[in-house]
Amino acid sequence: MLEVLMAIFTFVYPQTKTQEVVDTLFGVEIKDPYRWLENVDDPEVKKWIEEQNNFTLNTLKNLKGFKKLYREIDRTSRRKWISLPSVYEEAYFFNKYDGKSNHSVIYMSKGKWDIKRAKKLIDPNKFSKDGLVALDFFYPSHDGKLIALGKSFGGSESSTLYLFDVEKGEYLPDSIPDTKWTSVAWLPDKSGFYYTRNIGGDKFLPRIYFHRIGDDFKNDKYIFGEGLPETWIPSIYTTRDKKFLVLTIEKGWSQNDLYVKKIDAEGEWQKVAENLDGTFTLTSYGDYFYILTSYKAPRYRLLRVPIENPDIEKAEEIIPQNHWVLENFSFAGGKLIFRVTDSTFTRIFVADINGNIEYEIPLPDRGSAHFAIENYESPVIYITFQSFLCPPTIFSFNVNTKEMKKLWQLEVDFDVDDFVQEFVMYSSKDGTQVPMYIIHKKDIKMDGNNPALLTGYGGFAVGMRPHFLGENPYFKRGFVYAIACLRGGNEFGEEWHKQGMRDKKQNVFDDFISAAEYLIQKGYTSPEKLAISGGSNGGLLVGAVMAQRPDLFRAVYCGVPLLDMVRYHKFGVAHIWIPEYGDPDDPEDFKYLYDYSPYHRIDRNLDKVYPAVYFHTAEFDGRVHPMHAMKMAAKMQNLVKTKGPVLLYVEPKAGHGAGKPRKKRIEDMTLSTIFILWQLGVKI
Repeated sequence: MLEVLMAIFTFVYPQTKTQEVVDTLFGVEIKDPYRWLENVDDPEVKKWIEEQNNFTLNTLKNLKGFKKLYREIDRTSRRKWISLPSVYEEAYFFNKYDGKSNHSVIYMSKGKWDIKRAKKLIDPNKFSKDGLVALDFFYPSHDGKLIALGKSFGGSESSTLYLFDVEKGEYLPDSIPDTKWTSVAWLPDKSGFYYTRNIGGDKFLPRIYFHRIGDDFKNDKYIFGEGLPETWIPSIYTTRDKKFLVLTIEKGWSQNDLYVKKIDAEGEWQKVAENLDGTFTLTSYGDYFYILTSYKAPRYRLLRVPIENPDIEKAEEIIPQNHWVLENFSFAGGKLIFRVTDSTFTRIFVADINGNIEYEIPLPDRGSAHFAIENYESPVIYITFQSFLCPPTIFSFNVNTKEMKKLWQLEVDFDVDDFVQEFVMYSSKDGTQVPMYIIHKKDIKMDGNNPALLTGYGGFAVGMRPHFLGENPYFKRGFVYAIACLRGGNEFGEEWHKQGMRDKKQNVFDDFISAAEYLIQKGYTSPEKLAISGGSNGGLLVGAVMAQRPDLFRAVYCGVPLLDMVRYHKFGVAHIWIPEYGDPDDPEDFKYLYDYSPYHRIDRNLDKVYPAVYFHTAEFDGRVHPMHAMKMAAKMQNLVKTKGPVLLYVEPKAGHGAGKPRKKRIEDMTLSTIFILWQLGVKI
């Protein structure tokens, strides 16, 4: 009965005017009556945002159980955690969160990693009283005595770089603005560093400069970047042995050029890889460069070339391509350590210096793991591990003695024996087998009556990995929680990624739609009990599948999304995503972008009944412009029939998600959770 009433109920939304705007692109007439909302600085638009925010907050915060749910999420978020250390000679830096502050704090211990006796070094909670100023990046010098760090306001990620003296515990006078997403390469004597500075304002255009400590940044020497295409991103770093500068030019998420030169030498950069179909990551060890690459190996391989002649075509293959995806490598105690993803789960191997595998490091379960080394000589490495049902845990491991010690584990109130973690392969529309995790209580009935939440991402070679969900607020309310590992990610390497990018993006949406159909067909849930959730590129995902198959879902959480794929590249940093999505100004790319663009797709299905939707975006989002969610919400509120409300929240003083203070994080999660619970008819 609830579903029927919601389908016919008309919500009284804030009024939204329309303006006649028509573009003709490559022979296609496109109406855009809400384009005026793109100007977020206009007083009329600001007033509209305020009205939408008030409507959404009044709707959700007045639901029965909101305060109870807020307290529950507040309580479960009060969990202490620590990160793996980053080691710079005698200095061990790591992040530590106390469970109650806005941000984690940087700690340091000397000589060894001592979690309990480490001293507090940099506390971002003191950057501002309200927690809105956050730490964006952190680059210690090679000896760990100076730190280049970035601060920004409101999640904007528009950083200013500062220098911190570790021994004195104070900041140097130097500061450099416009260091959004910067890379930093310190000189061995820490007298200066190379870095990237954004010269494009809202439009991200990084260029490499050199800064001498004590100088005015305005006098910094320009190094590289002028004349590059706008979608190419240069960055710079030094090898761990402090001998080489490494310059990369990212040409999207599938290709980069790679150059090196001795850090103490003038002259030209030496080409290692240029205009090749693959990605390249380099480090030096002994007399060789070791290069992790997808070139001629979509699941990656490890190459070795002499430093004197780094010819990639004559490189020695140390670890050949395998059935798993090679993701990372380093050296410890004279051994080669490397991490792979095998059917979405992590495995870590120890090999000799020539790549011959000696053994595999045992992990607690099928989950996700990362490792950090102390230095190339030390046999001790640190491993962090978690799975959907196993909380984050940190171990030390000696690669020579194979001794493993548990150093820390997140404390939780959760009984793993009450739940089941399933791993299934289902068929997508074209027959491709796609992996999916399904987590639920052991005693559920497969009668289609279980509330379910399905999520995914599918883009930019970002894979979905097991991460701890034990205290998820949905679990205690009987939800089936499903994570689909869609094409566009890197779960099976670069080919898996390429099958979900540009003109093949529809594969991603088909994979997600098929995941929903699988859950319904197998009796886990039903369309009236199924919600979907996604953020950023995942927001595009849920927006697209909602527009294509609204019959499959009851509710949609669409966070910081891209939705107008005809105009996405015109705002902020989005031009750098053209290699991933395609160029709307190109007639061939325009065809497929316009075809799936959610903002335009719903115009072709105005007679359908759509799910209830909660659009969440942010005032200072420096990645995805809030106009996407704003225009889509306005169109849906005024033109389509829905099973529930279409809500929009443009979060003030917030960005894409990074650097958000604790109170905002809790409120965000409470709002999205109560929306889904409400729409699926689940009691708080």
